[in-house]
Amino acid sequence: MKPFALIAALLVASVSFPQQPNILLVIADDLGLDPTPGYMPGPTKAAMPNLEALMANGLTFDNLWVDPLCSPTRSTILTGRYGLYTGVLNAGSASLMAPTETTLHQHLNDINSGYASCIIGKWHLGGTMPDPSYPNIMGIPYYAGLLTGAVNNYFNWNLTTNGTTTLNTTYITTKFTDLALEWIGQQQQPWFCWLAYNAPHTPLHLPPAFMHSQGALPTDQASINANPLPYYLAMCESVDYELGRLLTTLEPAVLANTVVIFMGDNGTEANTIQAPYVATHAKGTLYEGGVRVPLVFAGPGVTRAGEREPALVNSTDLFTTLVELTGNALPTYENSRSMAPLLSQAGLTVRDCAYTEVLGNNGGFAYRNARYKYIDPSAGIPRFYDLLLDPWELNNLLPGGLNAEEQAAFDLLSNGCELVTGMATSISRQSGIWPNPTSGPLTILNHSNRTTRCSIHSVTGMRIWEGDLRPGSTTIDLGPCTPGLYVIDAGNTRQRVIKF
Repeated sequence: MKPFALIAALLVASVSFPQQPNILLVIADDLGLDPTPGYMPGPTKAAMPNLEALMANGLTFDNLWVDPLCSPTRSTILTGRYGLYTGVLNAGSASLMAPTETTLHQHLNDINSGYASCIIGKWHLGGTMPDPSYPNIMGIPYYAGLLTGAVNNYFNWNLTTNGTTTLNTTYITTKFTDLALEWIGQQQQPWFCWLAYNAPHTPLHLPPAFMHSQGALPTDQASINANPLPYYLAMCESVDYELGRLLTTLEPAVLANTVVIFMGDNGTEANTIQAPYVATHAKGTLYEGGVRVPLVFAGPGVTRAGEREPALVNSTDLFTTLVELTGNALPTYENSRSMAPLLSQAGLTVRDCAYTEVLGNNGGFAYRNARYKYIDPSAGIPRFYDLLLDPWELNNLLPGGLNAEEQAAFDLLSNGCELVTGMATSISRQSGIWPNPTSGPLTILNHSNRTTRCSIHSVTGMRIWEGDLRPGSTTIDLGPCTPGLYVIDAGNTRQRVIKF
């Protein structure tokens, strides 16, 4: 492979390239901050020189919030909408993106952007029994990759290409790069390539030796279980190796006109997350170890070479940002706020608050502003942290009482923060709850033919309504309720609604 310094040189030269840029979005699976070079947490870093070259010549974001699991995060990028609205809230029972959603790729087509687009790699938005044609049904013009969330063997897996599934025995990280290069090489117009590696997701293993620096480790499962970290780091390094292979294989003129975006989809797994994070604050949880991940932009128009960006951003914000990179203005859309101005100007703010959520054993939702964070778990007590003084979230401030500044932040965050202040947009009737947000009247649709018990309570747990939902629609008046965020529990369904 050519030295990664070549990548840096090409990216520096590309800042003022006049053409409509190509866009390469690279997503690593289960890559938190702790193994990633350039980020503070984690004593042992993976060797990722190609990513470091992008950081040195691009803009590194320090406060990207995603969802704690892969499917919800991917859905937020593809739709610009929170799982609160799409229903994609975990990687299992709530991992099906509804066919009514408008994907980023479909939007680019609808606005006649002039871009060819694809998704290569992991999909995992088709529910528990994915339809091989579902990515194409959702407006993805070309799809080739892994429909499900994981493989049992990185050398033996099912490759789906535009609805047709075949067995593939090429190492999956390598194959995804090959597929991306093949597709890019066929394009005669500006392109957007979404490349989603499933590494370093389990099963942990030792990649081919030329792809990592961890040495000749034993490959038996007992050795991996006894010391999983070096295998995880080797898999992180394999992603970096393939990133470098892709960038150095592109024609120099193509690379010089390509914006490269690199990110993780959620935090590190519990068995490999490093101190100062603790295992209970890893992937799948609402703690920073589960939801704060790396994000780097480099290439044409990214003039803040080697800089860090502290602004709060959310994975939904990739939707508008990517559209604006194509030259089509879209500063806001649904729950997405464009990061594009940050690529050339420091000191700007995209959003005052960030939001994340997940459905499952560690489920619930969370908000944060520049300093404070509120977690409302599905089970257990609410938690409130000062991330400036307690970045590892070890001291819940609520039991000891709050000072005036803390109380003001708690009131804002626990009442829905940016959702309440107008960031959210209406849910369609297909969600079963409308309008949302509401000034008072709220209609809930019971799709079943049986009566379902329902309750509505505030985020602090105060019950404001309880009753039966008969088949069909029931209208409830939230007019007397204080503006804020409310939780609806009906059967096995939990959704949230904003009262303004």
